[in-house]
Order: sequence, then structure tokens, then C-alpha cells
Amino acid sequence: MAENKKALSFGTDGVRAKDGRELEEAAYALGRAVEGEVVLGRDTRASGEKLAGIFARGACDAGAKVTYVGIMPTAGVAYLTKSRGANFGAVISASHNPPEYNGIKIFSGDGGKLSERAESEFDAALRMHFEQKSLPFKVKSDFEGAREEYINFLCSCGRDLAGMKIALDCSCGAASVIAPEVFSRLNADVLVVSAETDGERINENCGALHVETLKKRCPGEFDLYFAFDGDADRLMALDERGEVMDGDRIMYTIAALTIQNGGKVPVIVGTVMSNGGTEKALKEAGVEFLRAKVGDKYVKRMMDECGAEIGGEQSGHIILSQFAQTGDGILTAVVLASLLKGAKKRAGEFSYPLFPQFNAGVLTEEKGRAELPQVRAAVKKWEERGVRVLVRPSGTEPKIRIMTECENSALAQAALKEIQEELSR
Repeated sequence: MAENKKALSFGTDGVRAKDGRELEEAAYALGRAVEGEVVLGRDTRASGEKLAGIFARGACDAGAKVTYVGIMPTAGVAYLTKSRGANFGAVISASHNPPEYNGIKIFSGDGGKLSERAESEFDAALRMHFEQKSLPFKVKSDFEGAREEYINFLCSCGRDLAGMKIALDCSCGAASVIAPEVFSRLNADVLVVSAETDGERINENCGALHVETLKKRCPGEFDLYFAFDGDADRLMALDERGEVMDGDRIMYTIAALTIQNGGKVPVIVGTVMSNGGTEKALKEAGVEFLRAKVGDKYVKRMMDECGAEIGGEQSGHIILSQFAQTGDGILTAVVLASLLKGAKKRAGEFSYPLFPQFNAGVLTEEKGRAELPQVRAAVKKWEERGVRVLVRPSGTEPKIRIMTECENSALAQAALKEIQEELSR
């Protein structure tokens, strides 16, 4: 067993890359690193079936038993991993990335994030060169049973939605085989767009990354417009007026409705990217707002530490720990629609002023550039002028991300421009 020095690294969400030999080797290596019972699913990408087979071969070569559930949202695999008592869950997906990308994400037996020790072990496996065995291997397939189990769970988290008109954009991804059925069973009047499952157009001009165009793509008027990403772990929405509801606003709306219903929401966990307007609106509602580092594993860790039941990211990854231990776009949509239906409210009633916020990225393989003296000096200068600044390496792409925010829009824009220039020197 030799070392593979050109291997991919096990990052924020496992492994992601363009489909090719590197990813195939990673799929086999990660399969060799699991043990016991494993639930395996994928999104709709054309390379998904191939990579699922390679991962399954690796797992079986290591002595694991694999149940393959086919096209399934990431959160569905997490749910099934826990409900079926498996040791690991694995998803072949690149989430919101374009069709030519794919990846492998691993869950622990409780359907949650891996421990840091487990992450290190999977990362070490990626650097090993395994010889594939030529012996036959057997995988148990369970498509319909797994989907039915997950659909029943999602329906149990909601209420009858008769009378609500809901548009669903499935991003030509994994939501396509679950979300329309869930909302139909809850008796909503449903329009479905971008639900092809051939993987050719996953995330392309549709889904959570293009939610602002959803109203134009849906003839008629709707109470809610929901848009998922490729593996349905994130949700973006539009209210009845066509105004965007990002992850921040969705969390605020769920909290406000819960409080109106007599419930308690003492604290919500967002991230350093969350808009200051959200923090202000939640404070006025009596809710403490805490900020974690970007990444749902950091959000979940802080939720566990402070006892929060709602946490998430502006990008639409939302964890409702009363129901699940990982971000689930379809679950979040069901809960939001059900709360609005029960309160006889419109989503547009739960808006608030946002602080001007600007985002940019600088492509670079040198992630240490975020700590360059001239960059840190520029950040300090603008923070002293009242601009909130975040400069951080991306966890999934070769770039450094920049965010600036201030009630004074001109200051935020000027800060963004200067920091971009310093990073690009």
C-alpha cells in the first residue's frame, strides 16, 4: 500500500473536484475507510452512478455492507443512516457546484458531522494508494423503500397545507424525487420546475443559486416559492411578492412565528456572513444572535454549545435541531410553510431592513494571502471606520472570499474594492 502524493484532501464537506481519475481514486479510498453498515446515495449528476459504484466497491473490499438508495437528498441519507442504525452514510454529490463537478461526503452513524479525528482518518485514507480487488461484490439496493421512509418523515414534520400555492424549483437535482411528493401529500397546490433527473442541467440557471428568477419562471401567483440546490441541503425562497428570503430571513421568520405561537426561541446561531439587519431584527424580537465561523459544522457545534434549536447560514443551509442534526432544505421548507399556514400569515409580513452587504472573491491557490500584512492593515482601517469586514479562504474552491457590510453603502463598497486590490497584488 503506497502513498498517493497527488490525492485530493478531505475538506469542509468531504471531497469535491471535477469528475475524473482523481475523484475516482478518492471514491475508492474513502470507501476503503468505512466499516460496518453504510447507507449510500447520490444526487442526479451524470457521473454519480459511476462514482457510487467505485465507492461501493471500496467499501465492500474493506468488508463493509452497503445499502444503495439511489438519488436521495444529502439530508435524506443522513436521516436514513441514523434511522437504520448504520455506521456511516455517504453521498456522491457536489451540492451547488456545476454538473461537471462531483464529490463524496461522509456522515457519522448519528447522521451528523464527522469528528475531527474521523476527518483526519479519512484524509489519511485519501493519501494511500489502494489496489482494487477483482472479486465480485454485492450491494443491497433500496430505492423506493428509502424514499418512502424519508418522505414519511418529512410529512410528519409539517401540517396540512390545503389552500396554499407553492412553487418548487428542484434545481434538476435530488429534491426532484422527494419535494414534489412531500408537498403534494401535504395537500398544497404545487407547481414544479427544473425537476429533470438526468443530471445534465443540475444547478444551471435554476435552483437556490438563481432564486431571484424563480417568480418569472412560474406562471401565476404563489404564496411561497422554494428553491433547492443540487443535493437539497440548502433552501432559498421568495415570498408572495417575489422578494428573496435567504437563510437569515428564513430563520428570522421561523423564530418570529414560533414566538407568536407561544413558543420560546432564546437564541439563534448564524455566521460571520449573516447580515447585521438580521441581528438587529432578532434582538428587537428578544432573540440572542450568535455568530459562528462559516460552515455548517461550526454552526452545529455552536448550537450544541448554547442549546440553540435554529441555526444556519445566509446561503440557505439551515439546521432545525428539533427535527434533524444536519441542514435539510426540504425539511426547512415544510416547517416554514406549516408555520405560516397555522398562523394564517403571509411570508411578506416578516421582512426587515438589511444593512448594505457586498461580497467578492479573489481566485488564488495561496490561501495564506488572507493574512498578508497589507490585507490585515486594510481590514483594520475599514473596521475602524465602522465597516464589518470578513476575509477568509473558501473551504471548497481555490479562492479567498471577501465580505464588507455597513449601514453606509458607499463605505462598504470602498472597503471591498481596496481589499480586493490588496489581495490581487
